[in-house]
Amino acid sequence: MPRLAVFLLVLTSCGGGTSEWREPGPHQLLTGPYVIVTGEKTAKQALIAFRTYAVQKATVEWTAEGSRGVEVASRDGDLCSATLKNLPRGSVIKYEVKLAGKVAGSGSFRLGLADGETSFRFAVFGDTRTNHQVHNAVIEAVSKETIDFYLHTGDMVERGGIPEQWITYFQIERPLMAKAPIMPSIGNHDLGNRGYYSRFFFLDQWAGAKNYFYTDWGTVRLISMDVTIVCEGRCRQYRFVRAALEEAAKANKLIVMFLHNPPYSSGEHGSDRQLQSVVGDLAKRYGVELVVSGHDHDYERTKPIAGTTYLVSGSAGAPIRPVTPQAFTASTRTEPHYVLVDVDKNQLTLRAINLRGEVFDSTVIPPNPPGGPRP
Repeated sequence: MPRLAVFLLVLTSCGGGTSEWREPGPHQLLTGPYVIVTGEKTAKQALIAFRTYAVQKATVEWTAEGSRGVEVASRDGDLCSATLKNLPRGSVIKYEVKLAGKVAGSGSFRLGLADGETSFRFAVFGDTRTNHQVHNAVIEAVSKETIDFYLHTGDMVERGGIPEQWITYFQIERPLMAKAPIMPSIGNHDLGNRGYYSRFFFLDQWAGAKNYFYTDWGTVRLISMDVTIVCEGRCRQYRFVRAALEEAAKANKLIVMFLHNPPYSSGEHGSDRQLQSVVGDLAKRYGVELVVSGHDHDYERTKPIAGTTYLVSGSAGAPIRPVTPQAFTASTRTEPHYVLVDVDKNQLTLRAINLRGEVFDSTVIPPNPPGGPRP
């Protein structure tokens, strides 16, 4: 992308209004296809989701290294989903969405690691809600990377109760979603009394209708949380997360927790003190390596706090806001970006990248033993 075009994108991200965006060219599906990994202790199956313009019989056909299958999609109005089962681990799985027997969309993805594999990569970004040109530019950049999946730190849309905004969101992310499973976390702007977030991510099918879940990928346990984790020990989510952490610590896994509001932040919203107490205590007790969040529209990485690195990545379309670095700040930036995390056995390597393709921050995150770093 030319340098001038990038500069203009950065300027428009500072505004408060929602920018116009049109999907380039016609598509037979209103949104999708997109891939959601399902399964807890291991990613065992995948859900392929999409929305159609008209009611037609829909199927999803997949192939992978001699294996193949066909699933008839279930339908909820114009929203369709098909769960692909018995998928081979580590292989490239190619799939086609067919409407009335004709191909309407396709993609490919991997599900977990093959035997003997020890490394993989995932992406992180969030707060895509406002400037669609910036959101689109981030998706174009991440789509060129080789990743296995990506974490979204929430605030996908400006107003979660408006269905048209969800259509725009899924259309912008279509090129990435077709080939890389999304692992979402809910933001405050995604809320709405019609429950579109839960519906469009099919949480009733694979997460017990909860806004939190966990799954394992290689040596890493990934735990998505709703910010209501501040309930401490008095609610189901806290007990769920604590049990997932305890099991992961016993299995000597690397642990990545992700949620929308940041326990530590130097941005406009600042640190969430309740989350700082609750999540910080859990992170120290069970040896969490990385806590990822959004909400503040900037990039920030903390110094290790009781062995845990806290990351804010919330500049993929929301209005850019100023940052005042604090004593805990290791690196901060105010421009659209995404983050790549490379996992190699028991080590995380983090790189933050802007829309010019420049790596403006990087660090290696070593294993963090339960109870905090040892002297």
